Amino acid sequence: MSYAIVKVRSYGRYDIKGFRFRSTKFECTRPFAATKNTGVVCRAVDDRGREMNYYGVINDILEYDFAGSKNLKVVFFKCDWFDPNQGTVENQFGMVEVKHELKTSACSKFVLAHQVDQVYYIPYPSIKLEATWVVYKVNPREQLHNKGEWFEAEVEEIYQEDELPANFNIDTEVLPESLVGDPEDVVSPKKRKRKSKKITSNRRKQFDPDFEYD
Repeated sequence: MSYAIVKVRSYGRYDIKGFRFRSTKFECTRPFAATKNTGVVCRAVDDRGREMNYYGVINDILEYDFAGSKNLKVVFFKCDWFDPNQGTVENQFGMVEVKHELKTSACSKFVLAHQVDQVYYIPYPSIKLEATWVVYKVNPREQLHNKGEWFEAEVEEIYQEDELPANFNIDTEVLPESLVGDPEDVVSPKKRKRKSKKITSNRRKQFDPDFEYD
């Protein structure tokens, strides 16, 4: 009987599909983080053929490394899911709300990393609605949404040069003729003659100690 060797590693964050996901275990060590990247949504179809959205939070990010010649690695998110029946509703404004205290255990806690999208949960400012969060869908970093259509956007690395070159040459042969100027069109300003100042007698008396005074 042969046994497959599987190594499991836990990660605090993981980037996939243009999203940066983080686990709640990792964000507990970063209390001053600007964003919370633990929210996920997974689309699934039940036994009746109905499509449902499962909203949840990531507790842990696990990578399974299967030993072998193919070097197979699979990343799972271990999540807590909110109840899709009693804990998830769509209000009259078209916004999805979740009651974060209502969890479900009817589905598996593990989901493949590429099966989910990222969402943010925004709390209401009212104390009466503190048990309800509003779901905000996050767009991937390399995609833009325009008029209901998705299209890929080119992402380039942005950098700042430390110092620009002091000298550079321009090859006029490769420029269009319309951009090459005529030397006769260049007008040089006339040089102004510098007038020499004469030293007056009073000034000579002031600066020449050998001058004989009357």
